[in-house]
Amino acid sequence: MQAEPDGKRSGPHVGSVYWTRGYDALCGPDSMSVALLLITHECIGTDLLRITASILNDDPKNTVCIEIPMDSDTAEMAQVIASAIDSLDTAQGMLMLTDSFGSTPCNLAAEFLDHQQRALVSGLNLPMLLRIMNYRQRPLNQLTEIAVEGGKRGITASS
Repeated sequence: MQAEPDGKRSGPHVGSVYWTRGYDALCGPDSMSVALLLITHECIGTDLLRITASILNDDPKNTVCIEIPMDSDTAEMAQVIASAIDSLDTAQGMLMLTDSFGSTPCNLAAEFLDHQQRALVSGLNLPMLLRIMNYRQRPLNQLTEIAVEGGKRGITASS
């Protein structure tokens, strides 16, 4: 199943890939921003991106989401991830986001931490992604901290 930029899913695929290239109202059309690569289990990343785009009324630019099927071949998915990285503008660095630490998506992402301008944050949630999108122009190290803090602040308990 492949997710299109409009959020619709279609056809069988080795893994869902969600590509965005649109204008980023928060950063501006010519603004440089850290590339985002979401690597998640199926239906998590594309849905979070779709909801984020709806809340912010904008499609994020320089962002790709890859959803890893439960029965996927990890070598094949690593090739998909490598192609996705090649498609991104990583001049300002790349932040990889995964849904669960220690999972297959996280382990695959960790294979691509071979470059100093790359960072990985696990535990992706909607507050984290919204926070990231509001601070895309920040340097990679700051954006990584913002991601972690946004994710933590989004978790509360009520009784």
